[in-house]
Amino acid sequence: MSPPRRIAVVDIGTNSVRLLVWLANGRRIESILFQDGRITRLGEGLAESGQISRGAVDRTVSVLSEYAGHIRSYAPDRVLYVGTSALRQAANREEVLARFERETGVQVRIISGEEEAALTYRGALLDLDETRGPFLVIDIGGGSSELIVGETTRKFWKAFSIEVGVVTLTEGWFRNDPPSDQEIQQVRRYLEERFREVVTVLSPYLTAGVTPVGTAGSVTTILAMVRKMVRYDPAVVHGQGLTRQEVDRLFNEIRPMKARDRLLLPGVERGREDIILSGALILLSLLEFVNQAGLVVSAYGLREGIVLDLSDAGSDTLL
Repeated sequence: MSPPRRIAVVDIGTNSVRLLVWLANGRRIESILFQDGRITRLGEGLAESGQISRGAVDRTVSVLSEYAGHIRSYAPDRVLYVGTSALRQAANREEVLARFERETGVQVRIISGEEEAALTYRGALLDLDETRGPFLVIDIGGGSSELIVGETTRKFWKAFSIEVGVVTLTEGWFRNDPPSDQEIQQVRRYLEERFREVVTVLSPYLTAGVTPVGTAGSVTTILAMVRKMVRYDPAVVHGQGLTRQEVDRLFNEIRPMKARDRLLLPGVERGREDIILSGALILLSLLEFVNQAGLVVSAYGLREGIVLDLSDAGSDTLL
């Protein structure tokens, strides 16, 4: 067996930037050395302009600079900076990547939607019961959502990435705060159009015994709000059940509220108050489309999947 490796991963997403430093050995995680997450809203305004704004880059550069210092202090064997939906979509991504490198010294690898789905699947199922398969992993991000169905915690059959996320949905469709009934109905129809083809392809795999698993910030925030968690604890969140009825009840509770008022609710992280309604609507719609009564919530996802992939047999490449 190869010795444990220190691996640092920075996930640069549409809504947040997250750092994870793990001591890992294949499927066995020795310990979490450091983890942190900041909402920088890199995808702010992207839906309208097609470009990442200067202000969004400024916020992200500040966090990346801070994270680079943390990473150096742990002297990892491998460091990987990964970009997802916002950087995939942005017309000015090369300019943004050049600025990241120039001002922070980091080189970012943009992964495809398919890579993101496969790695998220592996990470989300970490420490979950293998016997509960097959699995349907639902990952709702800031700029895209991934649906992955598989037989075991390591083997998936089909993976789909759809460029629909909580930031792009909120900015692209909601003009009022709170959104009007007409806006909500328009978004429901839009989601049905975007997910219909994918759900049709997935249908043969969605057997009565499939276990849906939800991951990423929107899903974990929804669970924290439903459970009225004052302090977020991933150890408590991981593996908990969340029913469609609970999501529906929460959606109807926060639907008439202004974004600023949602911050008063337990479980809402500052920076998510305006997008959590979209997160609940996407999750609720997906559960309805795939005819599932609920899901298991995972506190893990893309970062953990990358760590596990890189730690296998000392690999230095993804997938």
